[in-house]
Amino acid sequence: MLATAPVFAADAGDDTPGCRRGATAGDDRPRIGLVLGGGGARGFAHVAVLKELERQRIPVDCIAGTSFGALVGGMYASGMSADEIEAALRGLDWGAMFEDDVARPHRSFRRKRDDDLSLLSTKPGIGNGGIRLAPGLLAGEQAMLMLERITERVATTDDFDDLPIPFRAVATDLNTGEAAVLGDGNLASAMRASLSIPGVFRPVARDGTFLVDGGLANQLPVDVVRAMGADIVIAVDVGSPLRRLDESAGPLDIVDQISGFMTVGSARAQIATLGPRDVLLRPDLGDEVTTDGFDQLETALRIGKEAMRAESERLAALALGRDDYRELAAARPVPADTPPVIAFVRLDNRSRYSDSMLLKRLDVPLGEPLDSQRVQAGLARIYGMDTLELATYDVVEEDGRAGLVVTVVPHGYGPNYLETGLSVYSDFNGDFWFSLRAGVLRAPWNDRGGELRGIVQLGDEPGLLVEAYQPVGTDGEWFLLGSASVESPRFSAYDADGERIATYRAPNWGGEISLGREYGNYGAALLTLRRREGHAELELGAPVVNELDYDQGEAELAVIFDRIDSTWLPRAGDYGSFTARMSRTALGGDADFEQYGLDLLRARALGKHSGFAGLRWHVSSDDPIPVPSQYRLGGLTRFAGYRPNERLADNYWLAYGGYTYELGRVWNRAAVLGATLEYGKAWDLLGDVDAIDPEIHGSLYFGFDSWLGPLQLGYGIREGGEGIFLLELGRPR
Repeated sequence: MLATAPVFAADAGDDTPGCRRGATAGDDRPRIGLVLGGGGARGFAHVAVLKELERQRIPVDCIAGTSFGALVGGMYASGMSADEIEAALRGLDWGAMFEDDVARPHRSFRRKRDDDLSLLSTKPGIGNGGIRLAPGLLAGEQAMLMLERITERVATTDDFDDLPIPFRAVATDLNTGEAAVLGDGNLASAMRASLSIPGVFRPVARDGTFLVDGGLANQLPVDVVRAMGADIVIAVDVGSPLRRLDESAGPLDIVDQISGFMTVGSARAQIATLGPRDVLLRPDLGDEVTTDGFDQLETALRIGKEAMRAESERLAALALGRDDYRELAAARPVPADTPPVIAFVRLDNRSRYSDSMLLKRLDVPLGEPLDSQRVQAGLARIYGMDTLELATYDVVEEDGRAGLVVTVVPHGYGPNYLETGLSVYSDFNGDFWFSLRAGVLRAPWNDRGGELRGIVQLGDEPGLLVEAYQPVGTDGEWFLLGSASVESPRFSAYDADGERIATYRAPNWGGEISLGREYGNYGAALLTLRRREGHAELELGAPVVNELDYDQGEAELAVIFDRIDSTWLPRAGDYGSFTARMSRTALGGDADFEQYGLDLLRARALGKHSGFAGLRWHVSSDDPIPVPSQYRLGGLTRFAGYRPNERLADNYWLAYGGYTYELGRVWNRAAVLGATLEYGKAWDLLGDVDAIDPEIHGSLYFGFDSWLGPLQLGYGIREGGEGIFLLELGRPR
């Protein structure tokens, strides 16, 4: 068992133990220390204990907490009531707490464009030593920002003995195995360190130590409140008991049991020190509330309340009279009701990005009261570049002035990242395509946020992409983007009945350069010059068109608004884009023509239900349009009754709507059932537009935002046509 002797991280500030701070001469009332143990979601029972202590007017003079107990204890010590804590815990998005990926609407425009390449969000580091993985699944960005929000009222309190209730958070020193008792500094950081479940959350660096979950060393820190001056201890043990294993136990069961030895063993050692005046509460949570049961709050509250009732007689002896209880509450420090005025912002910038670029994205005005929502929105813009471990803040007071210290920590395994992607397509009727992508992203390669990327694609559609991205100017809002690529896509030709009659290979090569302007994480405007050469050749079947060589030389203006939560499975947010493309022989193109496009999408969610509606409008000028520049139609929300790329058209419009029902989430990744109804028209320049009737299409599909990319398994049908089945995994359109 790991040692449990506490290593105190800081002095209390004077010789008076925390539990007796503010005591006057002759005040001999025994001080009560509350100990809240770790146990994950089982710690919801702590809230019921606090509510009963308040109802019975039992004073809490100091608190020590481990893991989830440090979360609840820190909130109570900061001046929140038990009812306020319950409301805060009910309002938390626990799924997001265990998800470091930046929600897509908050990603930078650059990172949103990664979706166009169908790349996996997981990017391990790569270097001379090979592939480098993170020391934990989660850096804890969302958890840290949540803790900063709920402790904002005491953000400038550096000594935890000066909180409304003196407090200690208990973590484990990763290098010594001993308990680290945290009594000063940033309260949110101390709570976050105590919550660092090994292998799930990455360790917290604090004062030269690396800290993980306190339950490994001191699951129930009775000795800590004793050292704070507690005369009587109320200890609440919500830890999971050891399981009874047999020969059917698997490796994970055994590892979990060994971990339980440490937490259960340390709790037993602490319980053995309790005296006759102390009270031990062990809510009978059993199997009803699990450590990851964050949807089981009601059950935990009920069981916690029952545990208090079982000890009601012993607890009644600790109660104060109504007037004494009110007097004690009134004597405690009162957190500020108004946020402090921010006089300065200081960066603790450990990243490769320049201070000026980070401060521009942060955008915190000086001389105004702290607006935590604005600060966290600025941190989201920084963290949304997706190359950082953490972007957090601390409110400090120096020389009577309040300010922000913003800490920016890069990934320890960057700045070179391995990028991968997978695309699979099948229509279950003879068409099957498979492509695997792998490459390296260097981000950043300079302090302005420049990036270099190289990707190789293997499989049915081989290719190579080299790309350079470079913000320009002092704030990085303007950027240059250049790329060169070689690719060899395949496409099929179909007859009027949807039967494939030919397959073509279209190898091409070229490049483009863009000048763009980002507008936060809302969107961008880009002016692009593009030059490509290619050749289409028959691979299989009867020739529909002759083999041809082609050249593209284009200038394009694009204005994009992108706040949608998913480009593949939209459930919430908005998307809009307008493009104007001009092809000119003077730029190297085969023909002179123009094309204009408008795409709009709005999605809204209500619980597990969501609906979306969109419009696509794409038209070409009256000049002949070369085949490579025609619009390719087919697939969900692109005339779902056709296979992807089954139809080519010079012009089309399409209005569509859809509905999805969320079946569930796996590590905050949604699986949905959905349906679309689509109505539109496609025509070429030689046809009589008025003679072409609009088409009605529809689809039913299963979608999952998987770790290998967005998965869609669907059935599409069109009026007057046969239905088709489609399977798509990570295939960009």
